Amino acid sequence: MLPNACNPQRIGFQTRRMALRLLILAVAAVDAYTVLHLADFHLDVDYSTKGDASKMCHVGNQTAKATLGSFGDYMCDSPKPLVQHAIDEAKRLFPDPDLLLWTGDNTPHVDGYDWNYVMNAMNTTTTLLFSKFPKTQILPTFGNHDYAPANAFDLSSTLYSRTWDLWSKQLGDQNKATFLSGGYYKLRLKNATAVVLNTNLYYNANKAYGNFTDKTDPAGQFAFMEAELQAAEQCPNRVTDNCTSQVHIIAHIGPGVFERSPNFTWFRPEYNEKFLNLTTRYANSIGWMIFGHHHTDTFHLIKDQLGNVVQLALMAPSVTPWFSDLPGAGANNPSFRTYETDDYGKISDINTYYINLDDLNKNASTPFVFEYSFKQAYGIFGDVTPRKMSDVLENMKKNDSLFQTYINYNSVLWKPAMPQGIYRGAQLCSMEWSDYPRYDDCMKLYSHAAQKFTIPIFSLLFYVLNQL
Repeated sequence: MLPNACNPQRIGFQTRRMALRLLILAVAAVDAYTVLHLADFHLDVDYSTKGDASKMCHVGNQTAKATLGSFGDYMCDSPKPLVQHAIDEAKRLFPDPDLLLWTGDNTPHVDGYDWNYVMNAMNTTTTLLFSKFPKTQILPTFGNHDYAPANAFDLSSTLYSRTWDLWSKQLGDQNKATFLSGGYYKLRLKNATAVVLNTNLYYNANKAYGNFTDKTDPAGQFAFMEAELQAAEQCPNRVTDNCTSQVHIIAHIGPGVFERSPNFTWFRPEYNEKFLNLTTRYANSIGWMIFGHHHTDTFHLIKDQLGNVVQLALMAPSVTPWFSDLPGAGANNPSFRTYETDDYGKISDINTYYINLDDLNKNASTPFVFEYSFKQAYGIFGDVTPRKMSDVLENMKKNDSLFQTYINYNSVLWKPAMPQGIYRGAQLCSMEWSDYPRYDDCMKLYSHAAQKFTIPIFSLLFYVLNQL
């Protein structure tokens, strides 16, 4: 009998096993699907190195010396060199992604701009992205600032007609009607349907709400969304020539509450409820739910009425470093991310890349670098699923080290500090409850805890004063 090392049968078995492993790896490589996501450029063409950081880095004194970085400042929105560098670095790291999500907000946080200003920003960012990724399918949408004036999204508008001329080759003539009526559309991907929504219509700060002829369903977008979800639910197989059983939802603003400012909501209550009801009802037909807008890195669980976790909404951090003066908010380092999925929508990992803005201003060749992996940071085995992220959140509540890890990434490593009291509650409650009533109930626990903590202090102070 020959030893194993020289046994022809053993060698044949090992060869076949190796061939099988290579085949499995090859199949896995074919099925791998890389989605690149760039959010919230907020390009500010008036940014100046001679500007005033307390006034959006705009020039107030023509004789002032240049004191600000050429790539931006944490107090202000993105100058063009920062936007260009982020896109160039995304291309360097991911030269040929399968899909590129571009979730809006191309104009800065300033007042008084007109349509020419908006369209100049839209033209600039469109040209930068489309020219850098000419072979990649790009899914663009609008942010709440991509309008004149900001936060005034109406139905059929100048924005939709003028932007259609920029994006129509990417979106196709079949989407013209819905795009021109409300700025939303769908696109068939390899094995799923992407539904790209204009959720700015649901924003509670949207000034055009009074103009809506149908306030229950502005621009018919909810009906459109439900029709696509129904079609996916009824699709006989995972994918056919006429339908897919998976719908990916992409938009600028997502449902739920801003995690850094207590009780700061995005959608009008009736729209938040309707959106969540649809995503709960058709949860099994939804793949990704991906949004921007927050400028921060967070996620929202979506639960049914019984408290079962049924979906997961992912909020990507921004390119702009802009400092928000909302209570508990602040700035962030510029970033972008990728979702590693199969082409049916199962997310195997989420990887975020960032740049320290101070370092970039010191050295223009500073690259974007890997920040973190969801799976590694949160100890996830297998795919990133709603259930597993619910387990992560439960661990965060008990494990301050894990919660601190999340806080570090929440601001993309910009001055992370552990939130206390109601600010801790705002983070944890926003991740657990996307609906407002249960979020409010959750926040009451932290408010009551704060009151119980302060009463003894005031009692002690009263006692000490009375002893003087």
